[in-house]
Amino acid sequence: MLRNTLDGVTMTKRRLYSKNNTTRHDKRNVEVDATAVKALRTVGDQEAFYFYEAIGKPTGETAKNLTDFLDKVKSVKTESLKFHLQRNDFRNWVEKILGDSKLARALARVSASGSDDVRTTVCEAVESRINELRESSTGLTVAENTLVLLPAS
Repeated sequence: MLRNTLDGVTMTKRRLYSKNNTTRHDKRNVEVDATAVKALRTVGDQEAFYFYEAIGKPTGETAKNLTDFLDKVKSVKTESLKFHLQRNDFRNWVEKILGDSKLARALARVSASGSDDVRTTVCEAVESRINELRESSTGLTVAENTLVLLPAS
């Protein structure tokens, strides 16, 4: 059993089995993916990503989760994207705050000075990873101090 604490919630990585066979004929295994939970969660203001065009020049846009981040990347000025890519801000936020080293590595490979469309490249990387995380575990339910992930159907 693997214990992992996330924002004050202790999750146990284990297989859970249906106890009530009268309502369900098949047993389903549910495994909590701590990486998916952490990467897909919504963070508070202190851990949010704040977009800038340059040092001392905020855009006024913030992202508190990956979906919000993707939406903002689609709309902020290209200068903001290049500024953050040059500084490795995207990679650092995704790795240190959201705990997703796989997406962080993908974002680190995006070149701010390349001739490719930076926005498209970042969007594709983030969207692909969101889909991957959701496929591994969907149906996130949050109740008082409880996180439940259901397997993708």
